[in-house]
Amino acid sequence: MRVLSQSLASFPTGVCLVTTVSPDGKREGMTINSFASVSLAPPLILWSIRDDARSADAFIGGPHFILSVLASSQRAMAMHFARPAQDKFAGLVE
Repeated sequence: MRVLSQSLASFPTGVCLVTTVSPDGKREGMTINSFASVSLAPPLILWSIRDDARSADAFIGGPHFILSVLASSQRAMAMHFARPAQDKFAGLVE
């Protein structure tokens, strides 16, 4: 809990990648520029997505998501996931 608290306190703003897998198994991802700490117990964060975003149903219907804080050296990754695409993971090394 202390590590999460310290991590959240040291993140004033930045660029993140949020990913999920839809209930039908499709991988989705998008670049976001902010999130907020809601609770440490249980550990909860909040981020927003437009209702009409193509991947909204996957994020709303999926039981989990992953938030990755990106470094400045990961600008290409941030730009890749910020652009519209049917498969945001196409062409990426697994």
